[in-house]
Amino acid sequence: MEDMKFISETNFKPTEIGEIPEDWDVVKLGEMVEVDRQKIGKADFKGEVPLVQKINFESGLIILREKRNTNTDLFLGQANRLLISKINFHQGAVSITDREIAATTHYEFFKVLHLADLHFLWIYFRTPNFKNVFAQEIKFRGFKKEANFRYLKNFSIPLPPLSEQKAIAYVLSTIQEAVEKTKKVIEATKELKKSLMKHLFTYGPVPLSEVDKVKLKETEIGQIPEDWNVVKLGEVVESNIRMRQAKLEHTDEIPVLPMSLIPENSLYIKDWELRKTHEVKSGITVFNGDFLLAKITPCLENGKQGIVSKLPNGWGIATTEVIPIRTSKVLSTEFLAFYLKHPKLRIELVNKMEGTTGRKRLPKAIVQALPIPLPPLPIQQKIAEILSAVDDKIQTEEKKKQALENLFKSMLSNLMTGKIRVKELG
Repeated sequence: MEDMKFISETNFKPTEIGEIPEDWDVVKLGEMVEVDRQKIGKADFKGEVPLVQKINFESGLIILREKRNTNTDLFLGQANRLLISKINFHQGAVSITDREIAATTHYEFFKVLHLADLHFLWIYFRTPNFKNVFAQEIKFRGFKKEANFRYLKNFSIPLPPLSEQKAIAYVLSTIQEAVEKTKKVIEATKELKKSLMKHLFTYGPVPLSEVDKVKLKETEIGQIPEDWNVVKLGEVVESNIRMRQAKLEHTDEIPVLPMSLIPENSLYIKDWELRKTHEVKSGITVFNGDFLLAKITPCLENGKQGIVSKLPNGWGIATTEVIPIRTSKVLSTEFLAFYLKHPKLRIELVNKMEGTTGRKRLPKAIVQALPIPLPPLPIQQKIAEILSAVDDKIQTEEKKKQALENLFKSMLSNLMTGKIRVKELG
């Protein structure tokens, strides 16, 4: 985007759809697009072309059916067409075809005419402002189930000059591509972490090229190195105690850890709430360094857990819906935290929950009886160090993704309303 110039717009004019820049027009959708598709009967469809399953609301990408068969008539559309879901158009279900493609009659193909840019319209139809306005139009026009082109063609939208449309689409598409690339990095890193966990908890922190040198033994938790032990978790942790309300002054402020602040994807619990003593009716006393494991559904399934850190005065009150664990000198808290995140183990814990549907809990006794691997402490620390580095990478990319998404939202709002103008240099 180095070849783009951004300026703030100051000259606006009133229109039927609100204020827009003076050199923009208000144009009916029917002047910019036309229906362009071929109807084919289900008997004539041989499955030679991809078949649409749905359009992703968030990304605007087409998701294809795995099986190319159908019990309904279809529309056949060409590449470089706007594909809209007539049912979910108001939710942003619009995409661009990159090839010849088939869709059910619940979809529509639009060919974009010379007035408008294909990618500009695609982005515009997915803006929050358009979706809100169109949702109101649905109510006003009385659409029952599907948006019909008879109504859509009379819908007015603000239209910048064609060169500016292309520049806007380029800027926003570039940001969105960066978001999608970052998402792929995050997903790839998460898959790497899964593979690493399986490797590290089986062979230890050794390179793949050296796993043949590791002598393994069969245990109740699977194969582990010969010099590792298997112990019950209750044998290598300490118990925690409940808060005694009577010992606290009502004027005191206490750091409180509700379930909402127990993280799903972070090793440490870094946030808390300060509450007056009289506002805290129940809880569990926890200290910096304690490990908290959510025991209630769906928090356990979602992976809510973390190590308490940086509490003022070193202690606070946590929700009673966690199991607090304080490790002994032979067990690294970080190692335990990562081990309890192992997908296979997490499934086992979920399957051992007790109670009625929607209110199931994991008994503390199950956790205490849980068999875990116990490598030498330096090995535990090394494993935790490796997995922490992977987590740091994921968190860095997550922050990058969030920053890009915030930039996209900001630029989307400003560029599509003309508050900020973009022009191509040269």
